[in-house]
Amino acid sequence: MKKFILTLLLGAIFGGASFATTIADSSVGVGFSAYNFETSRGLAAREDALGYSLDLTAPVNGGDLTFNVGLYDIDGDSEDSDYSITYTKGIELFGQKLGATASFSGLDSTFGDRDEIAVGLLYEYSLLDTSLAVWHDLDNEWYGVEIGASSTFETPISNLAITPFITLNLVDEYTAIEAGLKAGCAITDQLSATAKLSYNNNDFDGSSFEVEDEWIIGAGLKFDF
Repeated sequence: MKKFILTLLLGAIFGGASFATTIADSSVGVGFSAYNFETSRGLAAREDALGYSLDLTAPVNGGDLTFNVGLYDIDGDSEDSDYSITYTKGIELFGQKLGATASFSGLDSTFGDRDEIAVGLLYEYSLLDTSLAVWHDLDNEWYGVEIGASSTFETPISNLAITPFITLNLVDEYTAIEAGLKAGCAITDQLSATAKLSYNNNDFDGSSFEVEDEWIIGAGLKFDF
């Protein structure tokens, strides 16, 4: 069933796409981040990491195609990396306007490498944003569903917003939850800062991907050219 949904959503997002764009329409961003711990789909990904990222975004067929690559210094001892290719587009499904994404990504991690394809939908209510993604881990042959909910609030501080959120991953092999608070601040038109504090846990006992009552704290900067 999850495989069928994955195929259906891929068709809805990419159907009739024309991949023509120009370099002039593209944008480039670079980022830096520092986190005590990071997860991916609720699984342990890296610990005590300094990250450096580069992304390129171009408009394609009414949506945006983004390529991102990241390099991570792990506790000064080793290096991890990841990449993703993501297409996002506004679509209409059953009379509702939704945001749709399709992605292919890879993660090189000391906890275990993963390659993944995924599709997702985002629906924005007046006070609540909800998301649903179906993903397939190509290395481990896992199919999973990720459900998320968040709400963003402006603060009295200029250009500072806070976002409480919760994310649940449901997989045959494990269940994972992340709940916490994100903050984002536009420092200038090109420079922005983010921070996150969250509680993380999964029940993947005995696995290198196990996460047990982990509190994540971190921050990042991004500059868009």
